[in-house]
Amino acid sequence: MPHAPSPDDYSDDLTAELLRSDVKKAQGLSFRQKEKLQYALLLIPGCLLYGIFNLLPLIGTLVLSFFDWPGIGPATFVGFDNFTKLLTDAYMSDQLWNAFQQTFVFFAICISLFLGLGTTFALLLSWNTAGKSAYKLLFFMPYPLAAVAVAFLGQLIVDVRGPLNQLMMHWDLISAPLMFLGEADTALPTIALFQSWQKLGFSIMLILSAILGVRADLLEAAVLDGASRWQCIRHVVFPVLAPAFVLITILTLVDVFNNAEYVLILMGPDAGPYYSTDILGTFQYRTAFGTSGGSGTADLGMAAAIGMVISVLILPATIYLALRNMRNR
Repeated sequence: MPHAPSPDDYSDDLTAELLRSDVKKAQGLSFRQKEKLQYALLLIPGCLLYGIFNLLPLIGTLVLSFFDWPGIGPATFVGFDNFTKLLTDAYMSDQLWNAFQQTFVFFAICISLFLGLGTTFALLLSWNTAGKSAYKLLFFMPYPLAAVAVAFLGQLIVDVRGPLNQLMMHWDLISAPLMFLGEADTALPTIALFQSWQKLGFSIMLILSAILGVRADLLEAAVLDGASRWQCIRHVVFPVLAPAFVLITILTLVDVFNNAEYVLILMGPDAGPYYSTDILGTFQYRTAFGTSGGSGTADLGMAAAIGMVISVLILPATIYLALRNMRNR
């Protein structure tokens, strides 16, 4: 006799049907949905690392900016007093404004060389230049070096008895050696040139990779239409370089406004002569740990407030450049 189905059989059939439905749904993901899922899975590790090593320290800096803490002992909650003193106290506000102005000059020198010389050398390397592999190595070689090594080498070159002064005197360009790092007018540009020389190779490689990505058929069509080499560069190559320019600008902006390794190595936290090389990074370091002579009061809370002001200064510009780059795409 046929067996009458039990309630358990109906339950098993329903479960199997639901499982088959889920499998079909999973297999029925569109290409766009699978692509978004892959993007999400690839972004998760990077977001976790960014949150641990960047977002959490930023939150910690924000919390610390509301305290008065010399680094040892109990911290005293002061609210917005650090920000108020930083922006209204005559001495602190003068130091902040001076450091901001000189940081902007430092940034302007670096970005001008990165985009100007970087584009020029990248264009030359994109052509059939003899020995261009050796040139690539020569340009990129300083980039992985430590800042200490580059700063020491640069200091030797511009020393009063260094090769640069000797050559200039030999060619009768100057009558006496110049103190490039000892004069208030030349110290900051000289240090900016040191940093630019070290990191120029990275900009060249980014721009060169963008140039090599230009479609050959577009260049051929421009040549057939009678365009000169400069017209091809201006109307075909330059528009493709915009994302690379934006990326270099953002990286340079963040690097210059956050770091002060060259000034600290060559001039110390006093940023001499007479604070002429003082940038936001050295101002923050000096506030946190005092001067090189041991004078001054260490104030990590005020240094954290300076760090938050730096973040506020560079964040809008970075977001604007990134959004503009996305719209242009």
